Amino acid sequence: MRCLSAWAALLLAFAAIPASAVQVLQPFDDSRDPPTWRPLTDAEQAQHELGLTVFNTSWRPAGAARAGRIDGLGPVFNAASCDACHNNGARARTTVEPGLIPVSMVVQLGGPDGKAADPSYGQVLNTAAIDGFQPEAQVRLSYVERRGRYPDGRPWSLRAPTYRFDELRLGPLRSDTVIKPRLAPALFGSGLLDAVPASAVASDDSAAGRFGWQGNVPSLAAQTAQAFAQDMGLTSADFAQDDCGAADARCRAAQSGGEPEVSDDFLTAVIAYQRLLAVPASPPLDASSEQAGLVLFERHGCASCHRGSLPVSGIEGLASIAPYTDLRRHDLGPGLADRNVSGKIQPSRWRTAPLWGLGYAVRRPPYALLHDGRARSIEEALLWHDGEAASARRRFERSTVAERNRLLDWLSAR
Repeated sequence: MRCLSAWAALLLAFAAIPASAVQVLQPFDDSRDPPTWRPLTDAEQAQHELGLTVFNTSWRPAGAARAGRIDGLGPVFNAASCDACHNNGARARTTVEPGLIPVSMVVQLGGPDGKAADPSYGQVLNTAAIDGFQPEAQVRLSYVERRGRYPDGRPWSLRAPTYRFDELRLGPLRSDTVIKPRLAPALFGSGLLDAVPASAVASDDSAAGRFGWQGNVPSLAAQTAQAFAQDMGLTSADFAQDDCGAADARCRAAQSGGEPEVSDDFLTAVIAYQRLLAVPASPPLDASSEQAGLVLFERHGCASCHRGSLPVSGIEGLASIAPYTDLRRHDLGPGLADRNVSGKIQPSRWRTAPLWGLGYAVRRPPYALLHDGRARSIEEALLWHDGEAASARRRFERSTVAERNRLLDWLSAR
């Protein structure tokens, strides 16, 4: 793909960067201007600024007056800009409260085989539309509170989400359509994750990839092109079809903003912008707190999936990164699993979420955690872990209050 060749060009440029300049973690002094993890050449800086501009651009419908090169939005979509969901490259900044779902959440649709889209609505249920068209649906969220206690008697509370679909323009969803609510993740460090060699994350899971909450997208380039098409209704050379359902003839016949709507230079620049985003550095803990938290993290078994080190290749002066993920997919139990329209639990495997940058989110409320934003805190996110992570959660539950707080403080400093 064109995007992959652009990445190869960037890798060649790394050879000229001194090792001392490669600093993955950077202070985010201005959240509106996230830094890169290494200095840029003049040419790279120009492309970076173009990528930032396109990232922040609100696209317009095809044929809009004076739209220039930024038309083609929709006709149905979820957001008009990348930044609307990934604010300044960060994860969605929202608490995901009851009511209409926020713009930074999309509801993906799947078939019983885990791949096929809904024939009427495509891969994503689009909740917005340009003038002259109607959204595919409105999605309302509510919660059922689940309460319990730690073995020491202290209470905890979790909330389980339920979704209602109103104003379905093309009729009801099929009963076996899988509902997959997804909150926009942070983009920090994406290019570094893309540089982890395949041999370091090899598994028996043939569907495994680097990106997406379920690790089903192979690269950052593919993730970006897919998001343009499915979430914004914008085609590119790497994703030539937007997300009109097979049965939605009017959507499929809508005016185009060009072929492709996102030009090659715009797409390449957006990908390059993301590739070089640094990871926010958190204020350091004192040495004893850092060591005590790490000991608990490893003792509980969290580090078996949230690996503290992964190798990278092709980057001069950088041999490894510490994203706290194995980039593999795991079954986290029925509580976190997707369901179909009829309520049946679907087997679900989740890519281990990187923990780097977690402290940045916690320090900038409002925030929400897990794939659908149900968790209001790191503690809640941890308590949702089940399946392959059940033993780690039980160790956390059986630990003392002081130990639990120590681990949570450590996680808040990642």
